[in-house]
Amino acid sequence: MLFSWGSFELKEYFEKKTCNKQLWTRSTWLLNFFFLSKGDNCNWFDDKLLQFILPCNFLTFYYFSTCNSSFLLPKAQNMRYWNGSSTPEFDRQRPLQTCVPLIDQFLAVLMRLKVGLFVHDIADRFLISTSTFSNIFVTWICLMYEELSIINRYPSRDLVNQTMPSSFKKFKNLRVILDCTEIYIQRPSNLITQNLTFSNYKQHNTLKFLIGITPSGVISFVSDAWGGRISDRQLVIKSGFLDMLEPGDNIMADKGFTISDLLKERKCTLNIPPFKTKDQFSVEEVFNTQEIAKLRIHVERKIGRVKDFHIFDGVMPLSLAPVASKCFKVVCWLTNLDIPIVD
Repeated sequence: MLFSWGSFELKEYFEKKTCNKQLWTRSTWLLNFFFLSKGDNCNWFDDKLLQFILPCNFLTFYYFSTCNSSFLLPKAQNMRYWNGSSTPEFDRQRPLQTCVPLIDQFLAVLMRLKVGLFVHDIADRFLISTSTFSNIFVTWICLMYEELSIINRYPSRDLVNQTMPSSFKKFKNLRVILDCTEIYIQRPSNLITQNLTFSNYKQHNTLKFLIGITPSGVISFVSDAWGGRISDRQLVIKSGFLDMLEPGDNIMADKGFTISDLLKERKCTLNIPPFKTKDQFSVEEVFNTQEIAKLRIHVERKIGRVKDFHIFDGVMPLSLAPVASKCFKVVCWLTNLDIPIVD
């Protein structure tokens, strides 16, 4: 069910909700990017419910039903739906025979990501089989990954400096704030895989990701999924993050990132809270620790927005392991479309 408004009414509603005309411009571009099909009118309107279902606060799905231009529509119409990794390549590329409109497929995928509904639940809601929805979900994740990756490139230093909030002015050339996060997965049957994915910190089998945000609060780097056993240092090395750096870059992280020697080789600097070398911290060290902690909290807030996608609440089934990296990156990039976390 879609709700249809005129573009002027949408603009007026959005500006009233956010009191920010710049966000309206950004959301209009977002709609032009994601719009799939012309929506039908419906007789219900629940702002809080839709904001819970949708991945951002732009009331995106409202605009899908009224926008006339399209970016994803041609690609979505020509999608070759995933049909399992064990099937031949030709069979896997056959079009999926389903009566579910593209806009409903997209909504179902968002509901799986944001609300965390079970596959059987969504299949019942849309009157399709569980296998059909699984194929739809994997296909849409791959499509969204390819298209969102185009607009979520690693930003240049000039762009980061231009959008630097005033609270970060003390840290010159600060390029990215790093942190790691983990999501639970089912215990693999293979003993070697069990060992590689077991996290001593979580006391569970997990997948671990390295996330970097700009000072303005935009996720600029997301690594592929690695086993939960990997250390923060090894994850920085193997993720390819170091290849993104330029001489003179400043990196902020917590004490777990013992990478100062790696950054020094690339003529970069590391800002982490000081280690205790005496009986107590000096006054300067205390203030430095507080300053870094006050700013580094933004990356934890951003990760919190990612974890608001309830697909990561429980234990991820091993059936999603092949697309775990793409799924996590898509969610991270969707949070970039939300209202900024740093003023």
